Amino acid sequence: MFPRDAVLHLGRYNVTVRYRPAAAPLGGDWYDARLGADGSAVVVVGDVAGHGLRAAAGMVRICSALRGLSVTGLPAHWLLCCLNRLICSDECPERVASAVVCVLDQEHPALLWAQAGHPPPMLISGGTARFLHPPRGQLLGADPAAGYSLGSEDVTAGDILLLYTDGLIERRGHDITDGLDALLAAATESQSTAVEAIDAILARLAPPPADDDICLVAIQCS
Repeated sequence: MFPRDAVLHLGRYNVTVRYRPAAAPLGGDWYDARLGADGSAVVVVGDVAGHGLRAAAGMVRICSALRGLSVTGLPAHWLLCCLNRLICSDECPERVASAVVCVLDQEHPALLWAQAGHPPPMLISGGTARFLHPPRGQLLGADPAAGYSLGSEDVTAGDILLLYTDGLIERRGHDITDGLDALLAAATESQSTAVEAIDAILARLAPPPADDDICLVAIQCS
């Protein structure tokens, strides 16, 4: 379903993708990048619990549902709210997922985003890297009444927004904060383009072979 390596052009935003399923060619991670009804760039990264065939089957359903919902033009937090209700009513009870939905304006570069129990995006700007403060949002499929908030962030030309799944930062026997610290260090030392940054980060952090699926997406504003 997903090219392992891709570069997509969405107006003023260039999107670079690296996808590495642990149990090739099947994985529970997914991504989507498209132009919204109003011309904005809509980029999504998600992660269904587990990997292999069962996770891939759940991923296909959840990814397809979110893609369908996105044509409504609803803001990011309402997309997750509707998707969560759908998963809770239709998906297997034990199948939960995390996701982050980013909507980037074309005319005045800015980010509106929402997340569901997902690792925080990172912004690389002016030679420094930092994690974005996440708006409220819990895992999809855990509670049909869950609410989701909307976050916002200004971006400028040259900025790189990094989205990723937990396979990039989690390691057995290590605290997740260690992985986040390693990602921050790798991003700070990365190069100036999205392609250079994403490849340098993946080479430094991705273990051979990976214990979990890895999806890494870099969005650069031009």
